[in-house]
Amino acid sequence: MECYNCKAKEHCIAAAQPGSVVCLINRMRYGGTHADDAPPRQAGNFCQFCGQPLRVIGTERFCNNVNCQNRYINV
Repeated sequence: MECYNCKAKEHCIAAAQPGSVVCLINRMRYGGTHADDAPPRQAGNFCQFCGQPLRVIGTERFCNNVNCQNRYINV
């Protein structure tokens, strides 16, 4: 999952492990940072699965609905 949004993924060899020296060199050569690789967050303050309001704990947001099957996923 770490390589999914990476900007250098087209230039990496298959043997390069995420976080390895080869990975670091490719990231530096072809641009991008770890912050760029993060998937975009859901807009708004409601759960994308059930529509209930989200509970904010620090920088993480969780569904406040006890019956939501994705309650413990940071959205």
